[in-house]
Amino acid sequence: MAALAAAAPAQAGGPDLAAEARAGLPVAGGFEAASPRRWSPVRGVTLSLLPVRFAPRVPSFPNQQRWCGVAVDGAGAVESFVTLGTDWTEAVSCNGLREAGEVPAVGGVPRFALVYEASSPNTVLRVPVILRWEAGRAVLDAEASQRVGEAGRGGSLERIRAALRPR
Repeated sequence: MAALAAAAPAQAGGPDLAAEARAGLPVAGGFEAASPRRWSPVRGVTLSLLPVRFAPRVPSFPNQQRWCGVAVDGAGAVESFVTLGTDWTEAVSCNGLREAGEVPAVGGVPRFALVYEASSPNTVLRVPVILRWEAGRAVLDAEASQRVGEAGRGGSLERIRAALRPR
C-alpha cells in the first residue's frame, strides 16, 4: 500500500494530495495513500478525497498503531482531517478505508460517508465517518457519524444510507 502514495500523482497544475496530507496531518511515519475518491456535493464543484493511513506523531495511548485521515481538494485550499484514531474514533489501529460514497442529504446539505475498518487486540469493526458540505467546504459530521455507529448501522455504505435516509 505504501506504493499507492506514488500512484496518486498531483493533478496537472494542482496540488500533490499525498504531500499535502502528509504536511497537514500529525504523521510520524509509515504513510500510505489509497486511491482518491471523487465527490460532487454541489453543481460545479468536484472534490478529490485522498484516504491516507499513517503512524501518528503522538498516539492517544501507548499501543496505538495507525490512524487514518483524508485530504480534501477542490474547494480552494487542501484540507486534511484525522478521520480515525482520536476523539470519538479512537481505536488501536485503523486498517484502512473499506467503502466510500454519497449518502442522503439532510436539510439540503450534501453528505459523504467513509467506512473504515478498525481493530483492537480482540475485535475488528467498521467505523463510519460522515462528511458534510458546509459553507463551501467539507467538514466532519461527528454527530451523524456517532449516531450511525452507535446504532450499529455503520458496517457498510448501504446500511449507512438506510440509517440516514429521511423518514
